[in-house]
Amino acid sequence: MIKDVMLRLDGTAADEVRLAAVNDIAELFDSQVIGLFLNVLPVVIAAEDGIGAARAAELLQAAREAGDKVEARLRERLNRLQKPVELRRFDILSDAAENVVTREARAADTFVALRPNGAPQEPEHLVESVLFGSGRHLFLLPNRRPAKTMFKRIMLAWNGSRESARALVEALPYLHHATEAAVIVVDDEPPLEAKAMLGPDAVKHLKHHAVNAVLHRIRMRDNDVGMTLIAEARRFKADLIVMGAYGHSRVREWLLGGATYTVLHKAPIPLLIAH
Repeated sequence: MIKDVMLRLDGTAADEVRLAAVNDIAELFDSQVIGLFLNVLPVVIAAEDGIGAARAAELLQAAREAGDKVEARLRERLNRLQKPVELRRFDILSDAAENVVTREARAADTFVALRPNGAPQEPEHLVESVLFGSGRHLFLLPNRRPAKTMFKRIMLAWNGSRESARALVEALPYLHHATEAAVIVVDDEPPLEAKAMLGPDAVKHLKHHAVNAVLHRIRMRDNDVGMTLIAEARRFKADLIVMGAYGHSRVREWLLGGATYTVLHKAPIPLLIAH
């Protein structure tokens, strides 16, 4: 079950996108909401004379006071959810953000974030750090506020890898609420013999968990697995895509592109991703 839902809050309009989805997830699973507020302090180097040290102290104090104001607004906003909430504040230097968020996410059931598309509201390196370092799944949103986050039609990308198995397990609480669940296997043309056997195992496993899943085998389009999955999600009218992250070398994935990178950056609907 999803009993604690975590997100990072920064006091910008992006919070409303994250909170809308978090509220829907918490409503569905009767979850607690945990917000992380990272108050980034300036890097100050005090000169040897007393004047420099005094100025450094003033800058740090001003940053903490500004953080107090943001924290107060965030607490007020969280309380409007009318759910059990907690806000954790960390006064840190900017290079500590990834470690703090990843560490905190390890003790939550899911971490909700915006899809990383170069926007400062959701730094890509922070999302990547949580994905690879937390051991938890990420629930990633398009950079717009959804009318409502739904879990009626869920599409699971399956290639038999360890990563896709992790994603399947992490997605089970959501899948139990689905009215339709499709296991998608993208075939080469012609399909390789080993891949032709993929799919029924995942469907059978889901049925053991009382998830009424069906298998869809689809042909890869234009030699692009990621765009093939996105097209299938549109055809299936999926509310959520589930997939494992980085089935092969991360370096190759970043340099050459790949299914994970494409879906991570271009999926028009929420994405549950696990490594």
